[in-house]
Amino acid sequence: MAVLAPLAASAATAATAATTALTGAMATGGFQLASAAASGLGQIAAGSAQRRQYEAQARQAELRGRSEAIAYKQRGADALRNLNETLAAVISRSAAGGVDPTSGSAATLQRYALAEGAREKAIAQDNALMALGQASTQAGIYQSAGRAAQLTSYVSAAGTLGQGAYRAGQLT
Repeated sequence: MAVLAPLAASAATAATAATTALTGAMATGGFQLASAAASGLGQIAAGSAQRRQYEAQARQAELRGRSEAIAYKQRGADALRNLNETLAAVISRSAAGGVDPTSGSAATLQRYALAEGAREKAIAQDNALMALGQASTQAGIYQSAGRAAQLTSYVSAAGTLGQGAYRAGQLT
């Protein structure tokens, strides 16, 4: 044990010296500037990552809008197909019943079916356009948010560097 006592004392002295040296290095202006620079770079990297995230959300919003527009266009095509089936049924039933399909109540039913089919098709087209417009608007909002996040990261990094420079000046 007597042999280990001097070793323990020299290890404690070395640890104290290392702690003092580290504290002294941390108290220098160079360390403050380097720390501020590293923090500023981290803020810029975080802002860039956030901007990329918003850009991905913008692309997703545009894709969702195109998908919804396609669904509305399909509804319009379905409305026209239903119109065609309705007109065929009216014509065939009126002809089978011995009624002129181009006059009277058969013609009235056809005009009504045409009006309803055209209305449904127009609504589907309007909805498709609105879906695309809303998607474009939402994508623009996401893109603006991304640009703002990037700008904020630059401002924060500049502030951090300024604080680091101020602290470094206080230490020297």
